[in-house]
Amino acid sequence: MADRLLTVVRMLMSPLSIGRASAPASGDRGRFRRLAMSGMLAFLGVAVGAPALAQASGPEVLKAEVIYRTLMFITWPAEREAGRVLHLCIAGDSRLGPFLQALAARPIRQFTIEVRRVSRPEQLVGCHVLYVGEPQPAWHSALERAHVLVLADEAGMLDFGAMVNLQVEDGRIVFDVDLDAARSAGLTVSAKLLRLARFVRHQSTSP
Repeated sequence: MADRLLTVVRMLMSPLSIGRASAPASGDRGRFRRLAMSGMLAFLGVAVGAPALAQASGPEVLKAEVIYRTLMFITWPAEREAGRVLHLCIAGDSRLGPFLQALAARPIRQFTIEVRRVSRPEQLVGCHVLYVGEPQPAWHSALERAHVLVLADEAGMLDFGAMVNLQVEDGRIVFDVDLDAARSAGLTVSAKLLRLARFVRHQSTSP
């Protein structure tokens, strides 16, 4: 099962995932892109006609899918794994926010995803995952005391507390991992997932 999920993550990270295939002629590129996107989403079990996913013209829908698959390779401390709900919290405004909202009610191992927006550090109680659209320096102290996976998709966000940061590079969705930060939060990141990362920050890679 884990190997199949990793295969899906690799597909999502391929250049085709955001419509940069070189085969079609210019007049057919838009149609080919829509067909490729629809086929991939159908393969993943995503309802292509769902309102939040209907306008899959950019990479955001695929970033959300990479995030969804990534969460399957994260383990929280035992006390955080005891429930049936995985709380995905969103801070700030971002183009990715609505696509993360579309992950609500989808399964992650024994969990079902619940998505909610947070605007203050004290609202982090219960969050398993926090997506930040921009640096949130005022939240650092609260996050240090929580077992929360911090996600972002802006350049340089590992330096601002993100543990997994997605980017678009050469037509592909790639991600970097701050393994030290994840471990400090009590999280376990599967080695299989780390092998797919563009960059992994940990002690041996520090200057």
